[in-house]
Amino acid sequence: MSRIVRLPDHVVNQIAAGEVVERPASVLKELLENAVDARAGRVTADLQDAGRRLIRVTDDGVGMTPEEMELALERHATSKIATEADLRDIRSLGFRGEALPAICAVSRFSLVSRARGVGQGAMLRGEGGLVRQRLAVECSEGTTVEVADLFFNTPARLKFLKSPQAELAAGLRVATQLALAQPALHLRVAHNERPVLTAPKASSLRDRVGALLGYDLAGRLLAVRREERGVAVEGLLSPPALARGNRDEIVVIVNGRPVRDSLILQTLLEAYRPLLARDRFPIAILTLRVPSGEVDVNVHPSKAWVRFRQPRVVQELVFALVQEALRSAEVVSSPRPVSPVEPLAAPSQVPPADQPGLFREEPAGYTASLFGTLVGQLQDTFIVAASEEEVFFVDQHVAHERVLFERLKADLALGALPSQELLFPLTLEMAPSGHALLAEWEPTLAGLGFDLQGFGEATLLVRAVPALLKGEEPRHLLEALVDEVGSPRPEASRPLVDRALAFVACRAAVKAGAPLGREEMTRLLADLSLTETPFFCPHGRPVLSRLSLREIRRELKRTW
Repeated sequence: MSRIVRLPDHVVNQIAAGEVVERPASVLKELLENAVDARAGRVTADLQDAGRRLIRVTDDGVGMTPEEMELALERHATSKIATEADLRDIRSLGFRGEALPAICAVSRFSLVSRARGVGQGAMLRGEGGLVRQRLAVECSEGTTVEVADLFFNTPARLKFLKSPQAELAAGLRVATQLALAQPALHLRVAHNERPVLTAPKASSLRDRVGALLGYDLAGRLLAVRREERGVAVEGLLSPPALARGNRDEIVVIVNGRPVRDSLILQTLLEAYRPLLARDRFPIAILTLRVPSGEVDVNVHPSKAWVRFRQPRVVQELVFALVQEALRSAEVVSSPRPVSPVEPLAAPSQVPPADQPGLFREEPAGYTASLFGTLVGQLQDTFIVAASEEEVFFVDQHVAHERVLFERLKADLALGALPSQELLFPLTLEMAPSGHALLAEWEPTLAGLGFDLQGFGEATLLVRAVPALLKGEEPRHLLEALVDEVGSPRPEASRPLVDRALAFVACRAAVKAGAPLGREEMTRLLADLSLTETPFFCPHGRPVLSRLSLREIRRELKRTW
């Protein structure tokens, strides 16, 4: 008997699903792309339990006949290409004929469709890739695909899924990117029967960005356009002041397809780098139009990566376009000359008025410090102290962050932290994925002093912020909170309340470059000595560096 056997079709489909169907967001992406390829003008997606229980996508496209529906469930059956030459001139989002059978192989599915001009529709139902029921039904022109109980027959895959809120945020990012790539499409997404994303048909990319990310933000983005050697790039870029803490709002679209291209991404970031720190990222929606023969989309089954025939041309074009935008009048402002009657003052020894106080209201006696005696402050950033054996260089921001974190954690154990009510409630527009994350965190954030209320599909009403952050602008504060707590980082496995407390402590801590008085530095060292973890901040950064006086004496040949 041969040891090599031909695998059954349903096993082959499950293997293919491992490449195409990673999570509910992957299913949503493939079904939405199929709807676009069917020339749909209106698409509705309904999710339950972030797509684990149900993903239903309905479109008003060309639909399918019963015979075409049967073929659509077979691997490598597609209406989008027919010959080898078509692979070199792909104009549709899908073309491999793998996604739908792979999805159906790991779910309980239902397919309802009616072709345009046909009087009656049809329904196919099944599970695990096998059709169990075929019916003639009355339905509207177009197609509805239901995917229920995803990974029901591959339970090991379920263990790799993240929380419902994280999976929902991933799905909304997919929907947002497709909506940006297809402004003429009316797209609506609902979760547990509540609308979470609505993108009406838009006449321009800026209008589309306004509907998805907020019209205030859209109005501040820089419009760019450039064309060279057959490649055209246009889109919207943020000025450096609107930078984010993650890359979620960088969207690259090639011939109507959202893609992840490391070449374009790195080029974009390098063009911004003189104006952005390494941990900050721009908002960018770039649309590239490239002759179909000059780009290969048949790189990966997910169709998320592309390969350019002339990558250098694309790279140079993107870099020049971004650099030109960053030199525009909206970004570069003329420096204000210093008046001769207003000489530059020496750095004040008095802390700024908006600097958080280092002291509690009640007086407290000092305790022995782990770090010996205060020596002074270096570069308005490092507190220098010395014991009989060591010299310590303490980062004042990181040290204060640790002190505030443990103080806030102790206060939170006794009840909600004090909040500062805003004089006028702030309406905050956010991307649907960020809105979903804040909805998940609402109970935790309420304990920290935030008062957030839903005000629409992607709009929040901010009524109060933690009193400790009263000097912070609430809009930027919450945007930074989504960036900090929502982005994948090594500390993402920590409890949400700890990550949120670390964020509040970081924003409230005294900043590098702020001069401190001796009394403040002494008190900070004493407070740091009382913490449970005095040598690392809540994010894991070291608080201090130390030098051994014994080593210094040895190096300087000092024997006494």
